[in-house]
Amino acid sequence: MRNYERPVVLVNSELTEGVYAASGDSCYTATAVITQRPETGRENYCIQLNGTHHANHHCNQWQQAVISFNQTVTYQSSQGSIVGSESGTTLTIQYNYHQNASTNIGLGDLYVTSADGLAITGFYITDEGHTFDGDSF
Repeated sequence: MRNYERPVVLVNSELTEGVYAASGDSCYTATAVITQRPETGRENYCIQLNGTHHANHHCNQWQQAVISFNQTVTYQSSQGSIVGSESGTTLTIQYNYHQNASTNIGLGDLYVTSADGLAITGFYITDEGHTFDGDSF
C-alpha cells in the first residue's frame, strides 16, 4: 500500500498553462484550452471550447460562449457566429447546438490572433432566456 502524499500547489507568474475551466451559477461546466500557438507558417492561436450541460429539466437549441483573455485578440473563425466586436479582451460567440438536459457539447475550435503570451482569463457558456422545459425535444 502506498502512503498518501499531500498535493502541493506552486505559484509561478511566468508560466501560463492556457487551460481554463469554470462552473458556478450557470447550468454548464465549460472548458477552454489553447491547443496551438503561433509558429512558422501559422500566425494564430487555436482554442478548443467544450461544455457539459447539466440542467434538471430544460433543453435548448441556442448557446452563447463568452471567453476573456489577458490581452486583446482578433476573432478569425469558429463553428459559431461572433456576436458584437471581433476584437478586444472578451469575445461572445453564438452557437445553435441542440442539447438535452444533460449533454456534452464540443463547440469546436476558436481561432484568434494576438501577441505572444496569450492566456485565457475566463470562459462560460449560457443559454439564459432560451431554454425549454423538458428533458428533450
